[in-house]
Amino acid sequence: MYFNYLVNKLGTQEERITLPASRVKTVQDLLKVLGMRKLERGYLLAEDNVRVTVNRQFAEPFTRLEDGDEVGIVPNSPNPPPPPKP
Repeated sequence: MYFNYLVNKLGTQEERITLPASRVKTVQDLLKVLGMRKLERGYLLAEDNVRVTVNRQFAEPFTRLEDGDEVGIVPNSPNPPPPPKP
């Protein structure tokens, strides 16, 4: 689930995805994969721009993910960060 400006910037409030267990074991792994999937908007999901909840509890980057976990991504700021310079 995405919150605040992420909904508008990413064009969705939530998505259900199946991620390869071999590549995505932690919150940090998830953010990297989602960032790559979102291409030019991936910077919005950088670790220093968001907080992550797992099953409605705030999580750390090293928090392990299990099949079926509910993940929420909440911006750290009410304003989106500027895009990275090319």
